[in-house]
Amino acid sequence: MISFILVSHSKKITDGLKEMIDQMALNQENVTVFSLGGTSDGNLGTDPIAIYETFQERKSDDAILVFTDIGSAVMSSEAAVDMLDDDAIKQKIHIVNCPLVEGAFMAAVQIENIDSLESIFEELKSINKEF
Repeated sequence: MISFILVSHSKKITDGLKEMIDQMALNQENVTVFSLGGTSDGNLGTDPIAIYETFQERKSDDAILVFTDIGSAVMSSEAAVDMLDDDAIKQKIHIVNCPLVEGAFMAAVQIENIDSLESIFEELKSINKEF
């Protein structure tokens, strides 16, 4: 099992992306998608505690891929990793450097057809355009 954790400052963004992946990425039996947008009180922002708790819940997964939108979403995800005491869980977590929507969707669609996480990461590099 692989978990996709969608981290954005907006719950609407992560909820919409999760809905899109759930409806369009067929054959994703081995993928569970989590929408972690916004703060616990419904405002814009990110919640490292919610991310940490999701990591703990998914510790038995083969891999946990974290897709983020902007800077502090990455920092919140990194802070959540730092809170973990278990190095085995930490090794499963990959904070993916790619556009949130395109990256998570592409990975979800292709995950059943690719033989390794490294192959997925290579595919994601193709959409990570630097200016």
